[in-house]
Amino acid sequence: MKKLNTILWMMAAVVIGLTSCKKEDNTTPSNANNTNPDAGLAIPSNLIKLGETYILGAATKAVVYADKAASVGYIKIYTAMYDPVTNARVKDGHFSVNPIMDMGAMKHSAPVENGSDSVPADQLFKSAVVFSMGGAWTLDINFHNHVNNKEGKGVLALNVTNPTTAVMRNFIVAADDSTRLFVSLVQPASPKIGLNDFEITIHKKADMMNYPAVENYTVEIEPEMPSMGHGSPNNVNPVHTTNGHYLGKVNFTMSGLWRVHLTIKKNGVLLSNDQYFDITF
Repeated sequence: MKKLNTILWMMAAVVIGLTSCKKEDNTTPSNANNTNPDAGLAIPSNLIKLGETYILGAATKAVVYADKAASVGYIKIYTAMYDPVTNARVKDGHFSVNPIMDMGAMKHSAPVENGSDSVPADQLFKSAVVFSMGGAWTLDINFHNHVNNKEGKGVLALNVTNPTTAVMRNFIVAADDSTRLFVSLVQPASPKIGLNDFEITIHKKADMMNYPAVENYTVEIEPEMPSMGHGSPNNVNPVHTTNGHYLGKVNFTMSGLWRVHLTIKKNGVLLSNDQYFDITF
C-alpha cells in the first residue's frame, strides 16, 4: 500500500512539472514578438499620411506624411523610408522631393524646400512645398540609399485642394523685373489673443521648374480688425531668417477676423502694398 501511494505521488509531481513547463513555453515567445526593433521611431500622431510609393532603383519604400492635408499653400512634409522586404527603417540617405503639375500642354513645378540632413535624428526626411494651385499633382521623390548605395525615384499622386481662406498669394511685381512672387503664410497656425509668431515665405518664379527663395526684401505688416475698425499695437515686422522665411510678431487684441496687410519693398522701393492674409480664431 505504501509503495502504491509513493508511486501515485511521484506521478502527480511529474504531471505538475510538465504542465508548468508547458505554460512557460507558451508565454515566452509571444512576449518576445510584441516589438520590432528594426521598425524605427514611431510616427508622430499629429501627422497626416499622404500616401506611399516605391523608390524604384533604391530598394526602398517611401511613406509620406504632412502637418496638414494637401492643400494650396505651404506644407511641411515628413517621409519615412523602409526596406520593403524586412520593413526596417532606412535611416541614412540623400533625399529630395519635386512637385509637378502636368497640365497636358505644359508642366510646372512649385516652390520647394529640401532638407540637407542625410541621417535625421527622428528618422524622418524633411521637406516643404508651396502648392501654388489646386488640382492633380505628383510628388517626385528622389532617394540615394546609403545602406545599399543605390538610388532611384518614386512618384506619389496627390490631390491638392483649395483652402477656404487663402494662405498663399501670387502676383507680379513690375518694380522687380516683372517677377511673379509667391508669398505663403506659415504662422500663426493656431492663433490666440496676444502676440503670435508671424511667418511667411517669399519665392519668385525663375522659370516653370525653378522657384528660388527671396532673401533681400523687407516686409511690413499692419493688422486690422475690419468689423471693429481698429488695429493693434506692438507688432514686429518680419525679417528674413533663412531660405526665404521672414519672421516677426503680430498682436491680436481680441478674437474674431483679422486682416494682416503686407507692404513689400526691395532696397527701399515699394513692390506691393495690396496683399493680405485673413486670420480668424
